[in-house]
Amino acid sequence: MKRNVWNIVIDAISFVVFMLMISTGLLLKFILPPGSGRVEMLLRGSGRGIEKTIDVFMGLTRHEWGEIHFWIAFGFLIVLIVHLILHWNWIKAVTFGTKQCPQPFKRKVITISVMCFVIVALLLPWIAKKQTYTRAEFLQVRDVRHVIIK
Repeated sequence: MKRNVWNIVIDAISFVVFMLMISTGLLLKFILPPGSGRVEMLLRGSGRGIEKTIDVFMGLTRHEWGEIHFWIAFGFLIVLIVHLILHWNWIKAVTFGTKQCPQPFKRKVITISVMCFVIVALLLPWIAKKQTYTRAEFLQVRDVRHVIIK
């Protein structure tokens, strides 16, 4: 397949995947917002009782749609990487220049800084330290932080 055809195919796939990512993100934000599996007071028979309700869309819960959203985003990342590989020569020429037309030092520094930021952003989930609290501990820590901020 010619390089131009590959570019068109990758661009079309990236558009479709990006639209799917936006639609599932909007679904999670507005149709199945946080707390859509909350505890509510429902009228049950002769009296009232507390019952957990779960909102679903097309038979899937918010958590399941979140999984779909994650994998769509992961697919978009893969397509983006392929796109960057296909355009790598252009990226090198714009960033570092060519022998006939070298780029200024400032552009090189900015590009390397952006690349470092992207690498750190991609590695951050694996580097970051997770903290675990009981509910009471969390509320206590959160109250202390609010006092410090004010």
